[in-house]
Amino acid sequence: MKQALARISAIDADLTPLIDLAFLLIVFFVLVARMSGEQLPAIPLPKPTDVAATPAGTARRLAVNVLSEDGAVVFTLGGERFLADGSGLDRLASAIAQRLRSDPSVPVDIRADRSLAYRAVEPAIDAITAAAANVGTRVTIRVCALQGEGGAP
Repeated sequence: MKQALARISAIDADLTPLIDLAFLLIVFFVLVARMSGEQLPAIPLPKPTDVAATPAGTARRLAVNVLSEDGAVVFTLGGERFLADGSGLDRLASAIAQRLRSDPSVPVDIRADRSLAYRAVEPAIDAITAAAANVGTRVTIRVCALQGEGGAP
């Protein structure tokens, strides 16, 4: 009986042919994929003209920055600063309206400090929509978060 147990425990499976087969299949599929790609004709692809596909910096846009300075919220547009009070937001809306009159199709980017809550960004959105209503046009608003001092984007 001890001999029967010794024979059973001495059974090994040789996996070398299975590994060889796996590598042969990999080589086969790589070669077939390469040959099938060479049979495709070259197709001239159209160049995208959608705003989302244009590289940064090529299209005109307005950028309203929402920043936190010493605990207070400050809006900037083209280097001009606007406070988050009523008169500052009215001045921001009129500055945006002036720029929208010259180019009504220009999109407006809101670049907000990541540390700010939405309630700090909402007045900028309201000022932009008020400016667009004043001009009588529709405006595209894009919101993005700026990287904080130590955080990731």
